[in-house]
Amino acid sequence: MKFLRNIENGAINIKRMGIIKGFLVVLLSILLEVLGQVPVEIKNLFSGRFEKALPYVIFAFGVIFKYYVVIILLKCLSNSRNEQKLKYHLNPMSFLFTAIMIIAFRLVFDNSLTLWVSRISMPDFINGAFEELTVSPIILILSSAVVAPIYEEIIFRGILLKGMAKKINPIIALVVSALFFAVVHLNVPQGINAFLLGLVIGFIYLTTGSIYLSIFAHFINNLLALSVSSRFALIGGEHALGIHGVLFILGVVLLVIACIGYQQNKIRKVPDIYIINS
Repeated sequence: MKFLRNIENGAINIKRMGIIKGFLVVLLSILLEVLGQVPVEIKNLFSGRFEKALPYVIFAFGVIFKYYVVIILLKCLSNSRNEQKLKYHLNPMSFLFTAIMIIAFRLVFDNSLTLWVSRISMPDFINGAFEELTVSPIILILSSAVVAPIYEEIIFRGILLKGMAKKINPIIALVVSALFFAVVHLNVPQGINAFLLGLVIGFIYLTTGSIYLSIFAHFINNLLALSVSSRFALIGGEHALGIHGVLFILGVVLLVIACIGYQQNKIRKVPDIYIINS
């Protein structure tokens, strides 16, 4: 995907935006997403026919639609001027520290807040959406671990956070973009998780300037959420509180290690590979 590479190297220059404009961008993305759900609503017309193939057709349409949503947003919110900026030094250690930070986040969240958040009931339409995904394990994995990380990171970090951080205080931009990220999930349990995750991935993006790392972070989080997170809730017995406490502390320690690692992996100058001739 050329546009992803252009976001990474600065060939696409996202325009400055304030909080109100950022909110309007979120509304536009939601509106476009609603339009993309039209095939899902008309699938009942084909009930009983092509029943096995329909989920895959709808998934493929959704991926194509999201691609054009990204293209539209980038066209509207960027200009052709190349962006000269200091770049974080991407290497295998960058991805290692990113993985450690997300593992740390999951350990902290899944052994603290999620024990309370999981008691909040999910809206019926959210449960219905999950049921649609679980029709096929392939669709579930591709949607959660591939499509969602790429699509959501481009919008919420590559466009919203980047654009707002150019105009307002980056910390405020980080919190607001994470809040927007939480709101679009349209339910409290996922919203709380999304807000905190948005802060973590937003920190990674502001620190490194790399959309690749933020997508990788989102991928690791969703993969862990699908495979490991639910198992923490199964911890029981008289030592359950102590086990959760140890895992929570381990998460905090790993979080500190990852933050230190990011600082040590920075570079002072722009490497030749990122210098764009004007």
